[in-house]
Amino acid sequence: MKKKNAISMLAVSIMALASVFSFTSCQDEVDKGNRFTFTGELISDHLENNPQFSSFATILSKARIGKKASGSILKTLSTYGSYTCFAPHNEAIDSFLAKQYSLYLEGERTGITSPYLEDLTDSMATEIAKNHIIEMGYKTTDILDGAFPMSTMNRRFTTVEWTTNEQGRVFPLLNNSALIIEQDLEMENGYIQVINAVLSPSNKLLAELVKGQSSFRIFYDAITLTGIDSLLSIYELDPNYDNTLTGPSLDSEPSESPYPKEKKQRYTILIEPDELYASKGINTVEELAEFAEKWYGTEAKGDYRNPKNALHQFILYHIVDRQLLYSSSTGPGGFIMENYENEGYSSMVNLNQRFDSYEYYETMLPFSMIKVTKPYTNEELKQEIIINYAQEMGTVCNNPEMREHLNVVVDRASATKEKYPALADFDQSALNGIIHTIDRILIYNEDEMAGNVLRERIRMDISALFPELTNNGVRWDLQTKSTKVTFIPPGYCKYFVVNNTDTEVFYFRPHSTGLGSYANFQGDEFIVEGKYDFKYRIPYVPAGDYEIRFGYPRGYYRGVCQFYVDGTIAGIPVDLRWTPETDLIIGWFADTGLAEEEIKENDKAMRNRGYMKGPASIVLDKDSKGTMRDSEQAIRRIIGTYRLDKREHWLRFKDVTEGGTGKLNQFDQDYIELVPTVILSDPNKPEDIY
Repeated sequence: MKKKNAISMLAVSIMALASVFSFTSCQDEVDKGNRFTFTGELISDHLENNPQFSSFATILSKARIGKKASGSILKTLSTYGSYTCFAPHNEAIDSFLAKQYSLYLEGERTGITSPYLEDLTDSMATEIAKNHIIEMGYKTTDILDGAFPMSTMNRRFTTVEWTTNEQGRVFPLLNNSALIIEQDLEMENGYIQVINAVLSPSNKLLAELVKGQSSFRIFYDAITLTGIDSLLSIYELDPNYDNTLTGPSLDSEPSESPYPKEKKQRYTILIEPDELYASKGINTVEELAEFAEKWYGTEAKGDYRNPKNALHQFILYHIVDRQLLYSSSTGPGGFIMENYENEGYSSMVNLNQRFDSYEYYETMLPFSMIKVTKPYTNEELKQEIIINYAQEMGTVCNNPEMREHLNVVVDRASATKEKYPALADFDQSALNGIIHTIDRILIYNEDEMAGNVLRERIRMDISALFPELTNNGVRWDLQTKSTKVTFIPPGYCKYFVVNNTDTEVFYFRPHSTGLGSYANFQGDEFIVEGKYDFKYRIPYVPAGDYEIRFGYPRGYYRGVCQFYVDGTIAGIPVDLRWTPETDLIIGWFADTGLAEEEIKENDKAMRNRGYMKGPASIVLDKDSKGTMRDSEQAIRRIIGTYRLDKREHWLRFKDVTEGGTGKLNQFDQDYIELVPTVILSDPNKPEDIY
């Protein structure tokens, strides 16, 4: 038997369970004395060699990787690779089986019909096991409040809340139910995190999860009155979806590209608890409806299921069509891309934090979006995630009454529990999404969004336009065992349409950047190959006139492209290739050695030709601090100025290269910019180079 911790597992478990009732918000250092390192053991070895994990080892030996796989999960953990294993000790498993059996006797469908381990079915063993394995090794020092970066083998994220007991010891609380009581046991193929309870994420859908929280009574009444509870019950988009398929290979990669792992729908709900409503004089759903009418009007008054009804619109603006974790730590799925590092790309370096980090997301309210900001430039709010952060660091507000409905803070789970005692057992993770509480009542006001929050250059990574990539583990995927590239089959993304069979679409996860080589906004690539012809819907923005641009890394295989806006040709075809001829057309000159007036003159000349340099806020080389503006490869192409009103608008890109190179034609669009023309014509606050 291998060396074990001197403290018995049972003693540690009792101590941790006792302390769970006295946690406060976490500001202390993690207790590094609660870690130790093993060498020479694989995860499977350690579980089998230590009696306190015998029950879990039995479950892993009964569990199967997949329907077509014959090997057990325990066998998988005996191979070299990188894994995180949440390992419950025997007492935790005994307690779990007893509780599930008790619920079964009360009529619940738990899948467990006996309190004895030997009676556990292989299918239930597989369900339990997969909730405890992440196919990437993580230490607790890698994890922020929010969730582990990658989902488990069951495609569920494991939420994390850092908690501190009265002695100042810090424990990560997982899924609001299990403490990591021994952290970061280092094995040859990853890490074991010892937990004091079995992880059993809720299988409830969002509407049912909202219903189960007493502090969400008014919000739940609103989603049932409006019928939006049926929307929040959508999960399985294609029951026949086959994730074992592979598509063609990207030209630069040697192997065929796998399909996305899933095709599921997930949501994020932003909820004001009843206590917040009560502080504003709202104590019933009828009073909430009356409040909503002040902002959304009285059309369809009382007809709550009508999309024009004020309460209906109010609730829809609280729902985003993708699952957004509080923090993604080092991986996918967070509100903001933070602390992400992969193969030379670092969001902490490449997205310069002298500037605010931001993302834009459409909501389920038609033709609306929210802006999400981590305002590094605001000392008071720099650690917070803010919805609809107003201009001038949140100090400007056009409508005085909207002041209480901007700069809405998304609460950490720990903050939710601290502020609202009734939410001490707050469970935020549903089968089809996640719930976050917010600290102000969220309102959509077109005038305020157009004249304040979104009166700015709206820059969005192309991969962020398609919620399917976030919802199904495609965007920012870190799994090193698989290829770096995912094939996106036709029809997978609702608002991305290919117009011919020669168009092949790939997602290439983030990788290194550098001056004179690869340049990209958020490190990843959305690549279209072949004799391409495709279109996508432009994100919803407040109605107005916008200059539409897109950023792209120049390359010989980009092709000659004809742009269309809403089906109408937009200008003449543009040669996107990197050649001596296009160098002359673009007219790019480095800023180095030029006087300020010469730099401005060069920028103006490029704009007159329909081009701009890349943004100076995106760092390409962590050593020289060179930015996209310093890269001759990183170019913005201006498509034109268009009126974007409240209807769908589409951009189409068609390869019209004469004697095209076929498969080698590769359109690599990085980001889109939608810039209100009032910014371009504002002499008091002209658009900056960032």
